[in-house]
Amino acid sequence: MLGLLLAFTAFATYQIHSPGLYMDEMDFVGAATGKRLYRGWLGIPLLIAPYAGALKAWTYIPVFALFGVSAVSIRLPVVLISCGTLALGYALVRRNLTPGWAIAFTAACVVHPGFVLQTKVDWGPVVLMLFFKALCLYLLVKWLETSRLFSWPLAGAITACGLGFFDKFNFIWFVVALLGATLVVYWREIRAKLTGVSKNLVAAIATAIIAAGALVLLIVLPLVQPPYIQSVSGRILQMWLLYDVTSTGRATAFLWFKAPSSIPLWPGWAVLAATASFLLLNFAFYRRGPGSNFPVYSRALRFCIWCLLMFTAIFVQIVITPQAGGPHHTLMLFPLDLLACFAAAFLFTNTMSGRKRYVATLLEGIVLLIWAGSEMQSLQSHFRLFRDASSFRGRWSPRVELLADYLNINGKQVNAIYCVDWGIGNQLKALCRRKIGWKIRDRWQTFKHWSAQKPDAEATVKATFSPQVKALYLTFTEENSVFPDARHNFLQMNSLAGNAAQAVTVVPPALGEVYQIFKSDTAVTGEPTRARPEALCR
Repeated sequence: MLGLLLAFTAFATYQIHSPGLYMDEMDFVGAATGKRLYRGWLGIPLLIAPYAGALKAWTYIPVFALFGVSAVSIRLPVVLISCGTLALGYALVRRNLTPGWAIAFTAACVVHPGFVLQTKVDWGPVVLMLFFKALCLYLLVKWLETSRLFSWPLAGAITACGLGFFDKFNFIWFVVALLGATLVVYWREIRAKLTGVSKNLVAAIATAIIAAGALVLLIVLPLVQPPYIQSVSGRILQMWLLYDVTSTGRATAFLWFKAPSSIPLWPGWAVLAATASFLLLNFAFYRRGPGSNFPVYSRALRFCIWCLLMFTAIFVQIVITPQAGGPHHTLMLFPLDLLACFAAAFLFTNTMSGRKRYVATLLEGIVLLIWAGSEMQSLQSHFRLFRDASSFRGRWSPRVELLADYLNINGKQVNAIYCVDWGIGNQLKALCRRKIGWKIRDRWQTFKHWSAQKPDAEATVKATFSPQVKALYLTFTEENSVFPDARHNFLQMNSLAGNAAQAVTVVPPALGEVYQIFKSDTAVTGEPTRARPEALCR
C-alpha cells in the first residue's frame, strides 16, 4: 500500500509546474491570503464563489503563511489529501472484500488518468469532494455493521456530508444518491437499528432530515436553472461521452494541449461493461456454496448494487442540472464504477471452487493489467507533453509564473496592469507581490462587450486609455486567445485612442509565444481610479 501511495505521489507531482496554474484553480487563493473575499464575516472567508465554500481556503491559510504562493505550495497539499482518499478507498474495499482485492482496487485508482491528473490541478475543485465522499462511504459501511442507531461512525458520516456540501454545493448529488441507495439496499439493517427506538425519536429524526433537505433546497435551487425536458434526452449521451473521456484522460489532453496525443477511448466504458459481464456470468453460473460462505457473497453483491445505484443516481442528477458540463462534474462518479466492478469480479470468482477459482482470478488479473496498461499509456502521453511548455494552450501555460516574475520587476514603473483576456488575472494577483497584485485588474469583460456602435463607446475608450494613467495591458497572443473578440476590440480601441499603448518589444521570447504586452507611453500625472470589480468567468 505504501508503494502504491508513493507511485501515485510520483505521478501526480511529475513536472508539478505543468500544466500552468489555471484561472479556476486559483479561486481560493485570494480568500486564503486575505486579498479577496467573495463572501465573508468579520474578515473570515465563508464563500469563494456563489456555489463553493471557503473550506479549502481555510486549509491553505497556514500553508501560504509558511511557504508562500507557488505551484508547489498549491498542488502538493492536494496530492497528499488524495493519498488519504486512496487509503480510505483501500479500507472500504478491504472491509467489504479482502486485503488482496483492496490492493488491486487501489492500484487501479493510482493509474486512473481522471483521478491522477484532475486532482493534481484540483480542477473543479474535486480533491476535497473525493476525500469526503470516500470518508463518508467508509464510515457508513462501518455504521451498518453496528447494532446501534447512534454511534460515532454515523456522526462522522453526517459531518463528512456537511463538509463536502460546504466545500462545493454540487456535493448534494452524492448525498441524495447515498441516501436513496442506502435505503434501498440496506433497509433491513436500518430497520433493525430502529427497533426499540421510541416513535417520538424516529419522528424527530425524520423531521430533522426533512428540515435539512429543505435548507439545502433553499440554498441550491436559486443557483440551478430548471431543465428543459426536450434537452434532457440529448444530454444523456453528451454526459455519457463526457464521463468516458474523463475516465480515459482525453478530456484533460484536449483542454490542456494544442496537439494532444491519441488516447484509447475504450477503457472508460470498459469498467461498466466488465461489471455487467461479471454480474451476468455470476447469475448464470451461481451455485450457493456452504452456508458459512454465503453471507460473504451476499455482502459483495449488495455492495456492488449499492455502488451501481449511487452511480446511476449521480449520473441522472448531472444530466438534469443544466450548469453541469465539465470533466470535474463527471469525476463525481469516480470511483463508484471501479468499486462496483471489483465487487462484481470478486463475487464471480468466489462462486467457483478449487482450480476454477484460480483460473478465474488469473483471467481477471490479465484483464486488469490490460486496462491498467491503457491507462498508463494515457498518463505517459500527458507526461511526454509536460516537458514542453510550448505544447500547452495559453490559459494552461506554465509560463504564467514567468509572467508574474516579469511583472514583479516591470510593474513598478506603472500605475495599473489591465488584463485584456480571461485566464490571466486570477493567477497573477496571487503570484505577484502584494504591491504589484494591487495594480492588476481583470478588464476582459469591458473589452469583450465593447462595440463602436454603442453610445458610450468613445467614453469607454477615453477611460480605458486615460492619459493620466501609465499602464500595462496583458493579453494572449492571437493563437492562444480565450476570447478573440476581447483582443480584437482592445486593438481597435487602442487604434481609436491614437495607439496610446505600444507593444513591448523587450518581452522575453518565452513569454512572447503566449502573452502580448502593451505599455502606455503617457507620463504619470495622477493616480488611477479603482476599477469596478468584474465577475469571474466560470
